[in-house]
Amino acid sequence: GLCALSGWSRPCAPAAVTTLRTRMAPPARNYPVPEITEVRNVVPRQRDERGFTRDDIEKERLKQRTGGFVRYEDPQDVLIQPPDSLGYADDADRFNRDVTGMEKTAREAAFARKELMFYNRRVQRSEREESRWQNAEQEYVDDENALARMRDEGLKWKRNHGSVPYNVLSLQYADNPEGEKLRYEDDMLRYRASLRAANLHREQNRNGIDPINGQLAPLVETLEQPQQSNYNFTPEEPRKIDAFRPGAVSGKNY
Repeated sequence: GLCALSGWSRPCAPAAVTTLRTRMAPPARNYPVPEITEVRNVVPRQRDERGFTRDDIEKERLKQRTGGFVRYEDPQDVLIQPPDSLGYADDADRFNRDVTGMEKTAREAAFARKELMFYNRRVQRSEREESRWQNAEQEYVDDENALARMRDEGLKWKRNHGSVPYNVLSLQYADNPEGEKLRYEDDMLRYRASLRAANLHREQNRNGIDPINGQLAPLVETLEQPQQSNYNFTPEEPRKIDAFRPGAVSGKNY
């Protein structure tokens, strides 16, 4: 070989090679000599025998990957339709040759669904109409009860009831006990006024002669005293006066 010590491209001397080997050789050690036994040679198995090939490993990893990637579909399932797809058909339907029977069954099922839909609509409308009539009847009963209660309590008519028992336009007395009582009180007022006028005339001219012309003065006529029995109202009971209390009769409070 070439001489690597001198850097020249010429063969080295045999002595130089021997010296180089001596320098580079490791020191001699006393290693134990292994016992020679029977060697068991195992033949390596192929990937098909081990169960997974490289393609199988890649396909399995593609199935399991996540992160928004396109899912891998097994090529052997390309022609198999999933049960929720439109093209799915089980073995019983696939081998059924009674097309007219299937069509009739489908039409009858559609007709049954439509009839059921109409029946449900009729039931809902009937229930809604029945509920509407029940609500109307209940509202009528509530209104009647409210009117009866207002008639008994007299809350509404009191709003339009006048504060005086006579018509403010025609000045006619009301046709009720309050109007009769007011008419009696007015008649008594006129009667007392006539008595007062007669008393004044008599007290001012006791001899009954007109001082201006010297003739007899006409007398003042008094009205007839109204009788309470001629009026249609119930008189109030007179208030009881405690005679033993000082000032009960005279009206003075001590």
